[in-house]
Amino acid sequence: MPDDPSSSTACIVGAGPAGLLLALLLGRAGHRVTVLERSPHIDLDRWAGAPVLQPVSLRILEREGLLDQVRAGAGFIDSGEVRAPGQDVARYAYQELPDAPVPYALTVPVTVLRGTLLRALEELPGVDVRLGATVEDLPGAADGRRELSFTDGQGTHRLSPDFIVGCDGKFSAVRELAGIPAEVFTYDRGYLDFVVPAPPGWGPRITMNFQDDAYVLTMPYPGDRLIVVWITAEERVDAALAGSFARFAAELTERAPELADLFPAEVTALGWEGIPRRQVQHHMVRPERWLDGNVLLIGDSAHAMHAFGGQGLNTSLQDAVLAAEGIGRAVGADGSTTVLEELLRHRLPFVEGFQETQRRTLAPRPGEPARRNADTLPDFLRMVLGQPELRHLWNGVPAGAPR
Repeated sequence: MPDDPSSSTACIVGAGPAGLLLALLLGRAGHRVTVLERSPHIDLDRWAGAPVLQPVSLRILEREGLLDQVRAGAGFIDSGEVRAPGQDVARYAYQELPDAPVPYALTVPVTVLRGTLLRALEELPGVDVRLGATVEDLPGAADGRRELSFTDGQGTHRLSPDFIVGCDGKFSAVRELAGIPAEVFTYDRGYLDFVVPAPPGWGPRITMNFQDDAYVLTMPYPGDRLIVVWITAEERVDAALAGSFARFAAELTERAPELADLFPAEVTALGWEGIPRRQVQHHMVRPERWLDGNVLLIGDSAHAMHAFGGQGLNTSLQDAVLAAEGIGRAVGADGSTTVLEELLRHRLPFVEGFQETQRRTLAPRPGEPARRNADTLPDFLRMVLGQPELRHLWNGVPAGAPR
């Protein structure tokens, strides 16, 4: 625990992957950090979704010595296939992609990533993780900067950190208490993911199947399993879950015969009650600004997005690197937020551009042409390598350094 947590470099609200990675980066740089998590317990044993971490994000974990631990609990992906009705659109192997910092991707259960980060934080005496802590207010200090008031089982506390970082999700309390206006768009597209055993010989690959009215994704999942993602009209997802799993599997494979091996009789006989699954409501969040005085938003608090394209967790981890660089400069020799502001000036248009691609694909406005099939796939190399203007940060080169 920091000697004086009330005056730490950063108070990070939210112990998700982005908040924990930021705490780790700042803590290893010698800063005092307080992490506040509203939940009284972090359950690392529950079944969780497993987003794909692309090579750019795996490189960040590799730099911090965490990649081997994460990989041990993840699904390994060495290649991918993109299909549309009646055609193979593209095939790729990660080891053949130019400049990929790691020659593979991983499907990483969020619980595995959080557990790895929490264990790493235990080694840092300057980082204090407090569970069961609810942020109540962000009162203004005498110098115009905000402080933070929170309650826990021991009462009410007030902190005066250099920075308050909102990592507390798409309905961020920090964002609301700071008075930062935000557009919150609710997608009416249905999203279902579920896990089935991997068929013999399936291989460590990701498959993307684009249809005019649906998108089906399969990815390796830990334990010799596959996670299947189905994005389609919300009423179709509701109807599928109200019916039998066997009927759903038959309808899915009629449209995508190459998936038939996923649904042998012994799997369809399990029924929905025997299939781990999640039905998720997605939102797009666009705050008016990410930085307001000494309040910074990153991850879903700054840019919640749809799972289509698989960039939510990737962009959040990259945000943490950006935030650590900017905060470190602001409280160090630079003594100003100039570097942080410049990094955000590059970051916002890139992230909002990706959000707009998702929206135009999944929820076109009246008069906008509908994007269909594999034409909807975002720029793949940017997903693998990260934002070009900030790629040096993900590779460990400080802002302003020669490169």
